[in-house]
This record gives sequence, C-alpha cells and structure tokens, in this order.
Amino acid sequence: MNKRLCVFLAVLFIFSFTCSVMAEEPSAGAKVVDLFLVRPISLVGATISTGAYLVMSVPLAIMGGAETVSTIMVDAPWRFTNQRYLGDFSNYKDNGSITGERCGPYNHGYRE
Repeated sequence: MNKRLCVFLAVLFIFSFTCSVMAEEPSAGAKVVDLFLVRPISLVGATISTGAYLVMSVPLAIMGGAETVSTIMVDAPWRFTNQRYLGDFSNYKDNGSITGERCGPYNHGYRE
C-alpha cells in the first residue's frame, strides 16, 4: 500500500508540473501536491528554522546581524508556506519576492 502511494504521488507530481507549464492557472495535480506534500514539509521546515533562529538570536543581536538572518530563517520559510496561492510555486499573493520585496510588475492575469 505504501509503495502504491509513493508511485501515485510521484506520477501526480510529474504530471502536475507538465500541466502547469502549459496553463496559466495551476493544475489540479499541482494543487494537490502543494496541499498534501509541499506545504506540510514547508511547515516543518519553517518551524525548525524559526526554532534555530530563536536559539541563535541573542548572539546574532550582539553581532548585529539579527535582522538579515531573521529575514532568511524566519520570514522566507513562513512566506513560502503561507503566502502563495495553492499550486503556484513561484509567485506570491503580493507579487513580491520570497523576502517580501516587490520585484516588479507581475501580470499573470488570473489573480488580480
């Protein structure tokens, strides 16, 4: 059963990327993979990264690099986990980069 699930998810993952390249709206496969595979893994990674930042925050504040490291270790993972449309791996809801800075006009037409 577990082997079948892995094969199914692998086929779904490959199919979702081939379909999403052809269409503007993310495919149903990309949304399913994002919801059940990518987002839970991103949630775990963001939690671990935030915990590691909390451990390192005092020495970083003394050295003066806390803000830059917080952007990389806290903001970016949580932004990737929560600030994307379902199935859309490269664009964010506010059309900014992973660090939250605006990268220029993104006009995809399907989310305005």
